[in-house]
Amino acid sequence: MADRDSSNDVHFRISRHPRGVGWSRSILRGALAGWGMEQGVTEAAELVLSELVTNALRVPVPRDRQVCVGFVYDVEVGLLRLEVSDAGAGCPELGSPGEDETCGRGLVLVDALADRWGVRERDGGIGKTVWAQFKVPQAAILPVGGAVSAG
Repeated sequence: MADRDSSNDVHFRISRHPRGVGWSRSILRGALAGWGMEQGVTEAAELVLSELVTNALRVPVPRDRQVCVGFVYDVEVGLLRLEVSDAGAGCPELGSPGEDETCGRGLVLVDALADRWGVRERDGGIGKTVWAQFKVPQAAILPVGGAVSAG
């Protein structure tokens, strides 16, 4: 279940199941539609979130550890921030996979689509949070009314 407040801030947890990627995308899509985000920003953010959640689900941790997902849209500065936290050790690194490799392209996509991204230690010291930011100019905001729908 997603928690929402009036500051364009959504946070939720997903179990370590492949369907978590789709659930996360659906919640993001609903939030961005409610915030009036245009399709181009929405598509890029959905793809980046998919990659971040997929990576978090692949981290070797006990099955009962959940993945935390959050996104914040700061209207005043025109910034959308996505965050995905997991309890795993290590720090993801941007690689350069070869043409024949089937893995390792997730952060390459994140790096190409997001304006900035990075990793920080998770609050409480267990695991990490990978984040990505998108600059959202006013032209990327469509006039809409009503509350955020989180699917």
